[in-house]
Amino acid sequence: MQQSITDFLSGLSKSITQGFIEHGGIGNSIGEGIEKLRKKLFITVVAISLTATGFFLTLWGIASAIDAMFTMRGLGFVLIGSIGVLTGALIYKK
Repeated sequence: MQQSITDFLSGLSKSITQGFIEHGGIGNSIGEGIEKLRKKLFITVVAISLTATGFFLTLWGIASAIDAMFTMRGLGFVLIGSIGVLTGALIYKK
């Protein structure tokens, strides 16, 4: 299902780009720019999603280890979440 949605969106963007190129009202340079931007945006989104997944799994592992060591019954997750929120707030403030 997810692959079919991705294929649909990819085909849609390719057809829009091809339409820009074929109808002369918009030059080839704009069509090529859109194609490059589309590829760059896709690569950026994939990189961000992989990084976020890794960060989440790392925090989950740390919180699980804290819970297992001290049998805190979920408090480890709260502590790691609080640290994450505070870190995010400090980074945003800068």
